[in-house]
Amino acid sequence: MQNPSDGPLRRKKEKEKGRKRQMRRWALTVLLASFFITALLSLASGEIIETLPMFASIIVLILFVSLGIVFDIIGLAVATADITAFNSMAARRLKAGRKAVWLISNTEKVSSVCNDVIGDIAGVVSGATGAAIAAQLFSASEAEFWLSLMLTSLIAAMTVGGKALGKQYAVRYNEKIVYWVARLLCGFRK
Repeated sequence: MQNPSDGPLRRKKEKEKGRKRQMRRWALTVLLASFFITALLSLASGEIIETLPMFASIIVLILFVSLGIVFDIIGLAVATADITAFNSMAARRLKAGRKAVWLISNTEKVSSVCNDVIGDIAGVVSGATGAAIAAQLFSASEAEFWLSLMLTSLIAAMTVGGKALGKQYAVRYNEKIVYWVARLLCGFRK
């Protein structure tokens, strides 16, 4: 004879299996996307940096560092924002409110994409870009190793320091950041 509670228990176990399968699929997707995006951006930045004047190369480097900082801020803001205000906006059928609710409801994926995929890839590519710039700047110098080390250390310090300042901003203004990201994303939809 079957226990009446077996049905809900079995459904709960199946639901948990489905969640685990979905999490593994997500992790594999992130892994593959990260690999290909990093390879493509590293290759492109290396090729582009060699052809650009030094001033433009430094601007590209600053853009990569800034990209990592901005997406780190967005990821943390989404993870710490309160959904209550956005539920109210969504109930009033405001597109930005619905998008913000979606962002906060999918915190794990949004944070993973912003902090891990885009943020970390920007860090890796900014390091590769810095190395390419260092090779151009210091290849004729006798102190090439030390100058390159100083430049890459400066890039890392700027990235880490920028993210540390950004975290404070993200926690303090999380709802404003989520709102503006939601509005920006709504602007991309037709």
